[in-house]
Amino acid sequence: MGSARVILHVDMDAFYASVEQRDAPALRGRPVLVGGREGRGVVCAASYEARRFGCRSAMPMAQAMRLCPQAVVVKPDFARYTAASRAIRAIFDRYSPDIEPLALDEAFIDVTASLALFGSARRIGEEIRAAVRGELGLTCSVGIAPNKFCAKIASDLRKPDALVEFDPAALAETLAPLAIERMWGVGPVAAGHLRARGYVLFGDLQRAGERQLVADFGDAGRAWFHLSLGIDDREVEVDRTAKSVGEEETFLEDIVRVAEVEERLVAQADEVGRRLRAKGLFAQTVAIKIRFSDFATHTHAKTLAAPTDHTHELRDAARALLASFAAREWRAVRLCGFAASRVTDSAGQLPLFDDGKRDRLATLDDLRDRIRSRFH
Repeated sequence: MGSARVILHVDMDAFYASVEQRDAPALRGRPVLVGGREGRGVVCAASYEARRFGCRSAMPMAQAMRLCPQAVVVKPDFARYTAASRAIRAIFDRYSPDIEPLALDEAFIDVTASLALFGSARRIGEEIRAAVRGELGLTCSVGIAPNKFCAKIASDLRKPDALVEFDPAALAETLAPLAIERMWGVGPVAAGHLRARGYVLFGDLQRAGERQLVADFGDAGRAWFHLSLGIDDREVEVDRTAKSVGEEETFLEDIVRVAEVEERLVAQADEVGRRLRAKGLFAQTVAIKIRFSDFATHTHAKTLAAPTDHTHELRDAARALLASFAAREWRAVRLCGFAASRVTDSAGQLPLFDDGKRDRLATLDDLRDRIRSRFH
């Protein structure tokens, strides 16, 4: 079970909404919904004041407004959320290099090797909470356990602004009274099947035993039995070198015109190029992702002649991929994305007849980056 490990799960409290309330004092203490009003707008985040009325993330904005008509609706600003996330990550880095981000607002941190320096996991958790509050004006909840599954459950038990530590010697007893909906891999459909057979709590799974759960649910039953006991051997996955760099956007309203989607993809290629250069990386493969209004999703990739970090080359690849795809199939688009993969820290062999072109592109990219850093 790996009981020697000590894992933290840090989860920001109503992250997007909390950033908005922090940056706009007039919103503090008021119900805030982050998302779009137009078309099929959905709630990206709901402040705790709004959650008291039943509002939650992924809910249609129209429904949330019916539940809480006095809520303030704020358009998402992902640039600010990303900046806040980077600042949070910098705090985590003070305590361990072994970090697995799950999203902008949560991460696992393996602090096993950090205890000799900081004394205890609880102390690390409290210091992280204090730093997030004092330096960033935000709050987070921290779960501490010997594995990822239990740490994530612990962080959610007393939100917001709490720290919960599980005793490694009493995991099964601690989990037994929890509802099966807290189990990883148990969504509404699976929960319905479990409840129909009398499995309501983790303790019910524990008492049924592995053989019975496998007979009832196959391999999923075996996994649920182990998790019900608090057994989870997965490591914190630390991605020390980027495997890909990408950007994508879900539109508040469907986009029909190919030219408008191209404009978004080009902007995403620009950002991907900037991020590659900031990390000293070069990409050999690029891809676009198109999701139509019926949720059919298509990804089309292209291998470049040589690894690149040049905006001009990334833009050209995005345009070429889109033109080729749009000529074969097209309808209303709800999401587009651009990604660069097969990254390396070397540009590799220059083309034989380059004639200084890549040097000129590098100069132009450097100018772009300087302008952006000055005005952002």
